[in-house]
Amino acid sequence: MLHFQYPIAFLLLLPLILLKWLPRRQVPPHLSLGIPPQVRIQAREVARPRRIKNLPSYCLYAFLFILIVLMAEPFLGKKETYEVKETRSILILLDTSASMTQTRLLEMVVRDALVDFIYKRPKEDRMALVRFDSDASGGIFTRNHAGLIMEVTRPSVIQEFNLDSLDQTTSKEKGTQIGLGLFKALASFLEDEVETRMAVQQFDPVEQDKIYQELQNDLQRFLWHWRQKNNEEIYPLKIPLVSRLEEVGLGKALIVVTDGQLLDPTSPAERVDYLKILDYYERLGFHHVYFVSLKNRPYQLDAHLDKNPSWKAYTWDSTATGLQDMFQKIAKDMDGMEQGKGVVATRIKEQPLFHVFLPSLLLPGLAVGLRFQKRFKHFP
Repeated sequence: MLHFQYPIAFLLLLPLILLKWLPRRQVPPHLSLGIPPQVRIQAREVARPRRIKNLPSYCLYAFLFILIVLMAEPFLGKKETYEVKETRSILILLDTSASMTQTRLLEMVVRDALVDFIYKRPKEDRMALVRFDSDASGGIFTRNHAGLIMEVTRPSVIQEFNLDSLDQTTSKEKGTQIGLGLFKALASFLEDEVETRMAVQQFDPVEQDKIYQELQNDLQRFLWHWRQKNNEEIYPLKIPLVSRLEEVGLGKALIVVTDGQLLDPTSPAERVDYLKILDYYERLGFHHVYFVSLKNRPYQLDAHLDKNPSWKAYTWDSTATGLQDMFQKIAKDMDGMEQGKGVVATRIKEQPLFHVFLPSLLLPGLAVGLRFQKRFKHFP
């Protein structure tokens, strides 16, 4: 659809319209007294404007009209362009449950470790934050590290992750839902991966919406599948545009910060079996997963840590230096990790139509050439 940046420029058409419709100069009365009426009629017929005579004027009018249209800056809608580069994508999964806030562990880990960790990361790294307690929220990757620091230091206000379409009874249960947090983090990674691949292949907006909706539908089915605690069947996760699942984890890292007091995976209070979710991190090729426990070592994760030597688990020794040392080790390990593709910038560009009007530059020359043609005379 055609749009104009400065539609007020069309007010300049008013002088052209007035100039076109101004009354022509009339013959003075004293000059027309001696002319017989029959000759006067014949002269009027001869002097009547003809289209071919007015062609130079039409060319000039057309040129001025197009000039005014260009001053209004026409464009055909707006187009999103994406900048994709090799980068690291780091997601921090932060436990904000009551056991973290009431013991002030959350405030301590944010103040003494997380802020410094985010601040010292290279500016090329993309980072995201997911908070979880009884629900989960967040997960948008950004290179704005200062904005992420503001997000992690603001009061803990958790936006409820919408699970009403799945089950409205268990959504009222409270507790540390690390399984739900791991699922939200995984969904953020998958959404980012699909978005990056769509940007590389330059899909149009309609096709992008279709692919994104397909991914969301599959993630909802995936979550519903693993909320059935007695379901041991492997869910065939289908990610649009991804043929090899093990490539998803390339250049991605997950840091889980919790007090380590995990529920049993089969407990009715645990809405999602977190061990099943961790299986998919393994299948998707995540080689950099870090568990930071601020109180107890999560023994439930030992089987996965044994199968994945690159996954690390740290337990805090209740000292300020110990907390900083854990994140320094994580940062050092991340510095040597491989990089993957990611969208580092999104720009919205207007689609200008200036090039369409370039042929109009010939109109003034055409008008002058027609005016000086000898065969075009005022009277035949």
